[in-house]
Amino acid sequence: MRVTVEEQPKSSVTLDIVADEDEFKQAVDRAFRRVNELVNVPGFRPGKAPRQLVEQRVGRDLIVQEAHREIMDDLYRRALEQEDIVPVSDPEVDVYQDEPVGFKVTIEVYPKVDLGDYSGIAVEPREVNVTEDEIEDVIQNLRNQQSTWVEPAEPRSPVEGDQVILDFEVYEGEEEFHEPVKGADFVLGEGPLFKQIEEAVKYLQPGAQGEFDISFEEDDEDAPEQIRGKDLHYKVTLQEVKQRELPELDEEFLQSVGEEYETVDDLREAVRKDLLQNKVQQEREAFLDETFEKFAELAGLEVPEGLVDNELDREFQQLGERLGQQGMSMDEYMRMTQKSADEIKTEMRPDVSNRVRNSLILEAFAEAEGLEVTDEDINAEIESMVGDSEQAEQMKELYQSDYIRNMLQSQLENRKSTERLIEFVTGGTGAITGEGKALLDEQASGPTAESTEIEGTSSDEAAAETADDSDDDQDAEEEEAAAATASAESDEDEKKSDA
Repeated sequence: MRVTVEEQPKSSVTLDIVADEDEFKQAVDRAFRRVNELVNVPGFRPGKAPRQLVEQRVGRDLIVQEAHREIMDDLYRRALEQEDIVPVSDPEVDVYQDEPVGFKVTIEVYPKVDLGDYSGIAVEPREVNVTEDEIEDVIQNLRNQQSTWVEPAEPRSPVEGDQVILDFEVYEGEEEFHEPVKGADFVLGEGPLFKQIEEAVKYLQPGAQGEFDISFEEDDEDAPEQIRGKDLHYKVTLQEVKQRELPELDEEFLQSVGEEYETVDDLREAVRKDLLQNKVQQEREAFLDETFEKFAELAGLEVPEGLVDNELDREFQQLGERLGQQGMSMDEYMRMTQKSADEIKTEMRPDVSNRVRNSLILEAFAEAEGLEVTDEDINAEIESMVGDSEQAEQMKELYQSDYIRNMLQSQLENRKSTERLIEFVTGGTGAITGEGKALLDEQASGPTAESTEIEGTSSDEAAAETADDSDDDQDAEEEEAAAATASAESDEDEKKSDA
């Protein structure tokens, strides 16, 4: 076999493979014997007809093509091994010679990333702090969630934050644009009403009607597509106005948020830590994104599409599994989102591509820095995970499986490489400064700060469940505060998305 390798753009190669004459002759002989067993030549039993008669009956080309089918796959596999090539896409094959067979195979390959001289790369750390206003906003959102709507003591026009009950009609010229709406409730400043409608409603008293026109620009991305470029006439009747009655910051409210909060200061401190944790996570991700961008630019890295396709298929499958755990099928999800599988994958693709790129850079950086994870590192990680559990010995034995150890090795490699990368580009300062750094230092001093969590409390559960990845560092003791804050922020985000 003769193999010639030609480098192509975008981490692709073309292999020009030609079989040796002797090995191809043997492949043709084997192909003839298989064909001879199947062909019917009068006067001869299957497999016993002379070669010349068989070739006359079926044609030599058929025998040669059969030899191609047998030998080409073997030649391709041997060529990959010989040239130490790892394909990440299906091959494109072009046969240009029949005897002995010669063919070209173009494939995307696992890229060899050359980071170049990265000694000059530097990234500014992110300062992370939490303000009193941010804490107050979260607590206010928690109170808003438990507020009730009451009528004002005296009839009045609505203001920002009031709930309004509206009837309205919409016209395009003299024609009704859509069905009249009766008794719809909105919260001014927090709902899907157009700003022009909200401002007009603020001048109305309960029971009053107002009329006004709104012109929507063709490129108005805040307006639904069906009304862009249109001039519409609105008739709006304000039926009712209600104002929020917020719960007092008393014991009853604290208990409704979380049983562990005895004072408002307890709640404020939990919210502060959770906000800080969320900010640290977001800013750390932004810091790493900037870092990887600089490395990718220096390396001129082009991620093979086949590698992205493989990871995209894997993550799409994982999405389906997560939906299944929530009691929803992928088909139901697609109907709910009104998106096809291809549309969902198209939306996922940019993030997946970035993650693949970052993984390649991190792998190359670890190799350049001589980083490695030893068996001792993995054993120490297992000791940290097991801790003082009553089932420590059983769990240790379970964690010795190849699956768990390989998973831990991958996570430890990622962690060690990432921390070294951060240390390198910041000169040892770290990705996060300010209050966020104090929080990270506090977490790092904890007994299990460096452990990789494996979900489940029993050894059987641990075998099946693993932590998402090393970036998911939410402290277990802050989970209830996180839930309370996330609930408030989610409520706020939902309102903003409706606007």
